[in-house]
Amino acid sequence: MHYVYKIEYLNDIQYGFTLQKSTTDAAMAVKQFIGPELEKGKVVIMASLDVKGAFDAAWWPAILKGLRDAKCPRNLYQLTQDYFRDRRAVISFNSSTMEKNITKVFPQGSCCGPGLWNIQYNSLLTLKYTDHTKAVAFADDLVIMIKAKSIREAENIANVEPSKISAWAVHNKIRFNEHKSKVMLMTRRKRKERKEIEIYLNNKPLIQVHSMKYLGIIFDSKLTFREHINYMAEKCTKLIFALSKSAKFNWGLKKLP
Repeated sequence: MHYVYKIEYLNDIQYGFTLQKSTTDAAMAVKQFIGPELEKGKVVIMASLDVKGAFDAAWWPAILKGLRDAKCPRNLYQLTQDYFRDRRAVISFNSSTMEKNITKVFPQGSCCGPGLWNIQYNSLLTLKYTDHTKAVAFADDLVIMIKAKSIREAENIANVEPSKISAWAVHNKIRFNEHKSKVMLMTRRKRKERKEIEIYLNNKPLIQVHSMKYLGIIFDSKLTFREHINYMAEKCTKLIFALSKSAKFNWGLKKLP
């Protein structure tokens, strides 16, 4: 990974498993894109796309291709190639044993898994999106945002981008889960207009929501963060009451007889 960072191969919109970046940076990138557009009276469609299986979907040939594209030194490339070579999954039951060659999946908690995942995912982040589109990724969590002057224009563009992502997913043996992926229309305009949108992924409509939780932060359709503040206030209140209830049994002045 030192070589990959040295040549700045990874796209800077990847905030997961990268140096000096965190979930806060990813959330701020989302806010900084949406906020100015809403202030101008434009609309933004925000889509959160869920990878089915996440790290279980990491396909080794695609990772090796990414290393070749990065012109990885031969010794490092061969080391990675040897790491993937002759991997088998074995299951035994009763007196029978089954084996299968595997070409995907990273072991849970593996040291190299996150970095190799970023190498494969990088080709998705470098797709040619429209000028209206901004993508932000944190590991496998991907958010696509589309800005436009009207809802219908944003809807049309938003249906173009998922087709590119679906094509990439097929080529890289990854599937996005359309049942867990969500889409939200964001606008502060008060005019009466149809706010139902139809965005498709894998030829299936995505669920439209009025608020979306991304990296622990609740984004609402007007970017006010009121829902997130209320959520955190309620969470803190419950914690305070729980601590207070627990503390009364252990310390404090006791009532005199």
